[in-house]
Amino acid sequence: MAEAVEKLTVEAQICLTCGDVRETAVSRGMSICSSNGELVGRVAAVLLDGRSQQPTHLVLSRLVPEYRLVPLCQIVSVSQKGVLLDLSPEQLAQLPLHTPKP
Repeated sequence: MAEAVEKLTVEAQICLTCGDVRETAVSRGMSICSSNGELVGRVAAVLLDGRSQQPTHLVLSRLVPEYRLVPLCQIVSVSQKGVLLDLSPEQLAQLPLHTPKP
């Protein structure tokens, strides 16, 4: 069985509270803040599951040159100001790195 290929997109509708089915748009370039309000990076892309085409993670472009995968369940809110996460800067540093597949 072939492994499903992940896909990246520059914008997607994500579900913040899936029980409530409230969707909101997230797009490349939006600010991402940690739980204490500190700017920690920007949205580089939204990672989609290759089979279902559903968003699974945000690709966080850190202020230092690296990309981290942020599970959607860690998003507290999305507004015109940006994305607020339920993660401290220390917890963000522990998230897995995103390495695009060739």
